[in-house]
Amino acid sequence: MLDSFYISSIGMRAHSTEIDTISNNVANLNTTGFKRGVVSFSSLSATDSAGAAANAARAAAVLASVRGGGVTAQLGYSMVAGALTQTNAPLDVAINGNGFIEVTRADGSPAYTRAGSLMVNAQGMLATRSGEVLAAKIAVPPDAQSVSIAPDGHVYAVTASSATQLDLGQIDLVSFANPSGMQAAGGTLYVPGTESGDAHSGAPSTDGLGSLQSGYLESSNVDMTTELTTLMLAQRGFELNSRVVQAADQMLQTVNSLYR
Repeated sequence: MLDSFYISSIGMRAHSTEIDTISNNVANLNTTGFKRGVVSFSSLSATDSAGAAANAARAAAVLASVRGGGVTAQLGYSMVAGALTQTNAPLDVAINGNGFIEVTRADGSPAYTRAGSLMVNAQGMLATRSGEVLAAKIAVPPDAQSVSIAPDGHVYAVTASSATQLDLGQIDLVSFANPSGMQAAGGTLYVPGTESGDAHSGAPSTDGLGSLQSGYLESSNVDMTTELTTLMLAQRGFELNSRVVQAADQMLQTVNSLYR
């Protein structure tokens, strides 16, 4: 009977994680390149060492005494492409297909994004709006009059001193065998996870990486109807687990009254 308290509390915690994830999804409904979080559930069995570690000594005892110890929630991400929105800005670029743009964070580590709203930073480097420099290290001349990005990733500029286009470099795309296994790294950045596989880079429009579409941005792939439906199911799951706790408490009260 006591085990039901701990098993139900694990279920409530899992559904609470799902509700938190839904809240974050809804908050980023209009965030460019955002990928909705998806919580998956699996049975917490007596052989689940990760579950035992997460729930400390009492949960370990529960898992040893019952065949199932509740549920565990794993957070993943839906990498389904969002709708493309036309902006006509020359440094806005959307990925028409699979792949990510690789950027370098402030600490020098790589990260990946599909939010292609680019700018020229104070050092003259092509970077994201949040400040991460593209891994391609593309420098834009200070006298550039126009900059354009071709579908194959090549970046061109026309300067005041040259009427012809200058090829500044190429933006490569990066793919993963299982992009849903990537981990969020803040904003719209992602890093490889244990289940994502290794990064594979290449030129756009090759190896199924997709092409770049200048003047467009990829919208968030969050669907409000899906989120509201999922929220109702998560709330109901939390409610049912709380009722189990209440039922177990009433049973304990009945047992205690037998000794009076």
